[in-house]
Amino acid sequence: MTTMKNVILAAALGLASMTFASAKTYQVVLNAPTQVGVSQLAAGTYAMSLDLNRSVAVFTNVETGKKQMVLVHSTDSNIDYQHTAIDVKTQNGTQRIDAIELEGSNDKVEF
Repeated sequence: MTTMKNVILAAALGLASMTFASAKTYQVVLNAPTQVGVSQLAAGTYAMSLDLNRSVAVFTNVETGKKQMVLVHSTDSNIDYQHTAIDVKTQNGTQRIDAIELEGSNDKVEF
């Protein structure tokens, strides 16, 4: 299977939204090293801040404070997402996040 869509990635991936300034922020827990855009994230807990006006996502490792900025493309899917879901593709043993559908919105963020 090359494409998996997970609401919860190995029971360790949680996304919880909260408002922080003008950016939307989500908590992301990765259970394995994962590629997001051109960045490689180690397993761990991240605060993911989305600024859709600037088309960027910033992943901040909660433990180390290390930040990775990733360019994103946001689309209005005309679907009201009931749950936050992550589109994950595994290829040659490497896990990669392709997109995130954001609960309570029509936004789909693609990396």
